[in-house]
Amino acid sequence: MESRYEVLTKLNDLNYSHSLPINTSDLSQQVNLSRSVTSHYLNQLLEDGLVVKLEGRPVLWDLTESKAKKEVLPFNDFIGSNGSLKNVVSQCEAAVNYPPNGLSIIITGNSGVGKSFLAKQIYNYAVTSKSISSNAPFLTLNCADYANNPELLSSILFGYVRGAFTGANDDKSGLLEQADGGYLFLDEVHRLSSENQEKLFSFIDSGSFMRMGENKQTKTSKVRFLFATTEKTDDVLLETFRRRISIAVHLPDYHNRPRNERLSLIYSIFYHEAQKMQKPLRIDDGVIESLINLKSDGNIGRLKNIIKVSCANAYKDQKFDDEIKIQSDSVILKQKSSDTGNFVDIDPTHQYNFSEVSIGDSYQKKIEKIINDLSSSEVNSFQFQSKKAIHDIEKLEKSVKINELDQPTFLKFQKQMEKVIEHRFGIKDIADISSIIFKLYRSNFTLSVENLDKLDKKLQSLCPRSVHVADCFFRSLHYRLTTKYHSLGIVLAILLSDHVDESIKLRGLLLAHGEYTATSIQAVVNQLCGNYIFDAIDMPIDTGLADIVQKTKTLFDSYDTSNGTVMIVDMGSLNQLYSEIKNHLNGDLLVVDNLTTATALDVALKIQSKEKFKAIAASAESEYEIHSQYYSGYSNKKNIIISCISGLGISEKIKETMLPYFPKDIQINTLDYYDLKKNIHQNDNHYFDTTLFVLTTTSLPDDFIIPNINIYDLLDAKGEQKLTKLLTPYLKADAIDDLNQELLRFFSIEGVSERLSFLNPKIIIKEVETVIYKYESYYNLKLDGKVKLNLYMHIALMIERLMVRKSQKMPEIKPTEDEQEFISISKSIFQPLELKYNVEVNDYELSLMYEVFKQLF
Repeated sequence: MESRYEVLTKLNDLNYSHSLPINTSDLSQQVNLSRSVTSHYLNQLLEDGLVVKLEGRPVLWDLTESKAKKEVLPFNDFIGSNGSLKNVVSQCEAAVNYPPNGLSIIITGNSGVGKSFLAKQIYNYAVTSKSISSNAPFLTLNCADYANNPELLSSILFGYVRGAFTGANDDKSGLLEQADGGYLFLDEVHRLSSENQEKLFSFIDSGSFMRMGENKQTKTSKVRFLFATTEKTDDVLLETFRRRISIAVHLPDYHNRPRNERLSLIYSIFYHEAQKMQKPLRIDDGVIESLINLKSDGNIGRLKNIIKVSCANAYKDQKFDDEIKIQSDSVILKQKSSDTGNFVDIDPTHQYNFSEVSIGDSYQKKIEKIINDLSSSEVNSFQFQSKKAIHDIEKLEKSVKINELDQPTFLKFQKQMEKVIEHRFGIKDIADISSIIFKLYRSNFTLSVENLDKLDKKLQSLCPRSVHVADCFFRSLHYRLTTKYHSLGIVLAILLSDHVDESIKLRGLLLAHGEYTATSIQAVVNQLCGNYIFDAIDMPIDTGLADIVQKTKTLFDSYDTSNGTVMIVDMGSLNQLYSEIKNHLNGDLLVVDNLTTATALDVALKIQSKEKFKAIAASAESEYEIHSQYYSGYSNKKNIIISCISGLGISEKIKETMLPYFPKDIQINTLDYYDLKKNIHQNDNHYFDTTLFVLTTTSLPDDFIIPNINIYDLLDAKGEQKLTKLLTPYLKADAIDDLNQELLRFFSIEGVSERLSFLNPKIIIKEVETVIYKYESYYNLKLDGKVKLNLYMHIALMIERLMVRKSQKMPEIKPTEDEQEFISISKSIFQPLELKYNVEVNDYELSLMYEVFKQLF
């Protein structure tokens, strides 16, 4: 290397250790060149604009960029000056500026936290703020070096006169004289003897002192003091000495610093090593993560040593490469880091602002509060609150930028999110989401275990498809399921819930041989549908059926299949496949053979348009002219069935209310009331072997031995006691009470109003009251509150449903004589409403209402 660049490299080193500016003589010793040669090279660098010359005696040299930065922002190199150490910096600035000669400062903290570093920063600030002259001295003394010889330490501090002790052949000035007009930094000040402490505080008071051996002539000096200690000052310093130190600041251990500051420290140290090697660095993100989590008594000193050794190990093997890669095998740690494949690039020729390297902790704390507030929201308001949370997070996201050092990692992260979420699952417009999740990843965002559990249950209930997509993304990154990634998955699921169609209840799976056949078709179909319809499992040619079965089981176990599953495969073994996976299904299964993009798209469009499972199953073979097979079944797991005469919509809402209260091993399934009745009549009770109880809005046959309860019975104490008894084996007492209250509110007049999408609740409820009055008059009945609430809910929602789905095909019924009479009377009762709302209340709807009335006749 040309010698003048050796000089420049040394200046960069000194700048990093905050030892600039420096005079020519001192620099010549450090580069092992003569003073004249060093001066020659410095003047060449001055002509090139790389250094600046500071006038004074002696002449001082500084880097151009370094000086420019110092003039712009004091403490700019002190990481944390605008963050966790802002108050520390503020106190130091106040001490420096206090007239006439500033205030003494003591810096406390464990070894390696940066006490000496801060002391030099204070000096630099004093020079920059013109509190001291640009050539004012900065002297350092480590008191521990002389702890066993207090007399020698005293002579170094105060100086001595000839004959003061054996060997004192000449007068010698001490550090107090040499530091006149500048700073004296006493490190490990707790090793200062009591006598020397007394001499020192006397000097601080008077500004005068005597050299050792002198008893007449005093000397004066204007010295600003900086002290540092690893001990508690109350335990090791005289009270009289402590009182002379006006400002005390504390530096925390490395592992107690905010994550973004730890990251900044790591980057700045790597940058310094890159400058020494004069090569760009590529650092694996797993290495960065391990260093962020480093806990060591050596603090930043230990961190520097680890990074230095890792760079040396990597340089040894890569010194002829264009760049140096730092991976896990080159890092000396007690616990090895894992390579992630994401790299941070550091260019030694680039200037970085390490004080603002990463996402601030305040960002993650604000989002943490938003999410924690959401976890505390009631089930019935959760969806509204989640939309508000999404809005607040997106608004906050705009205020924080991703630093350039994080850009390579972010771009890879964003690309993977696009690959999985946009391409495979067809969910669009996720650019902001990828930015939010990456920033939280960088800020080490985590939620408490309690809030994770609360949110997990609510999200599994209210937006299970979003949860599944979020899980698939994080699994694609091969991240371990830690609290950190679980927390990120929760936030991602919440953000995705604004994009994913959660009203789709059927599950779809594509299975095909080939490396990417199934996932390619999945990507095409989901993108064409503009939403998540299908999952996919690729079956490499050399993969056996056992591996595919295991993957399929794992997938089915991860989400609710009780509403039915459509599986499209490319060839064979349908019966064998079903026999292997049936115990992992909780509902009906349709298997369609011979997978093609056209077939998958047709099925996807039917699923997206909410066609019923049995309708899709019935048309499969005739439409596709290929083999398909329908397997009827019910849950093989412990389950609760909800079946309301008002339709699956209400059953699903009740399920959403109940699901957060139950453990994952209990399925809560919804069943169309017509299907429930048919299954009761067509199957023996073994069909419901795993059913714990059935929740309905009407009564079931007496010979149906599975425990069941009419939800409207909850309006009296007897019904509430019955439900409590059914729930007690599975829920705690407080959870049962909360659930009872949720259900009562659900079936109140207020609950009915909340579930109407566009009909005016006040008007329709008055109209329903008229209908009820006509029934009471015709049958000479007096309906109780429970029955009326049931009818309010059923009739109001029925009218709204018929307005939306006028051409919906209904099951055929074979009414009894009494039922036929009821249907005929009902047609006349509902005629005014039919005319007003332009609907037809068909026989099937009226037969459902008959289920409510027949028990009263």
